[in-house]
Amino acid sequence: MNPLRFLLFFAALGACIARADIPAGWSTDYDGVTADADYSQQPTLVYFTASWCGPCKLMSRTTLVDAPIEKVLSTLPHVGVDIDAHPDLATKYGVNAVPTFVLITPGGDEVDRTTGYQGTADFLPWLNNGLAQARAAIAEQVLSKKTLSDVDQLLTSTGTDSTQQAAGKLFALCDERDSATVNAAATRLQLLANSNPAALLEGLNDPRLATRITVANILRGKIGDEFDIDPWSDAATRDRAVRQWRGKLAGMAGKPAG
Repeated sequence: MNPLRFLLFFAALGACIARADIPAGWSTDYDGVTADADYSQQPTLVYFTASWCGPCKLMSRTTLVDAPIEKVLSTLPHVGVDIDAHPDLATKYGVNAVPTFVLITPGGDEVDRTTGYQGTADFLPWLNNGLAQARAAIAEQVLSKKTLSDVDQLLTSTGTDSTQQAAGKLFALCDERDSATVNAAATRLQLLANSNPAALLEGLNDPRLATRITVANILRGKIGDEFDIDPWSDAATRDRAVRQWRGKLAGMAGKPAG
């Protein structure tokens, strides 16, 4: 054999050997699969693997091609990711061991994960439970988008209590699991704080800690370090502070400019 062809043959063979063992029927196009899943509003199963991973090879040849697993996989997008070829994705999802399976919502939020070799008896219940969680999260996303649309209408309304209604809806969204929803709610609260910071004060009495932290951060950014309501303090302390700040903000609003 020609020496050059000999070297090229073994280089190609080495590339094949180094490729992660991903079962037939699994895509390796992460961007394409997740884009399609986003469009169709479906969860995605991401399988992180590597060519040197023995348990990955075993799962790929047994569990992942078992009929009950394939039946579930036929109902959702699924993609294999070689962590050596795509270290950026491994970093993005905090994958430091393989095999790791991550269920994500449209938009990329993690719903559940599992790591290590599993037979069908263990993997199937995890997959079914995770899918139920993912689909519930997607339903929440749809509802949250509707709520955000309602908020936008309230914020442009001339109704006497429309601003407070909008703020109340945004307080609830600050505690959602979907990061895009939380960010959208925080952005609207920030805009509201710019024009009417007092409208956010009731958020410090909200029972959800995530909401109180978000509101406190926004008001501190708007008012400055003098804003001293601690979102971690007890309800009675926060209620007194909210009433005090309501008076302070009313006084600030009444001061003439200049």
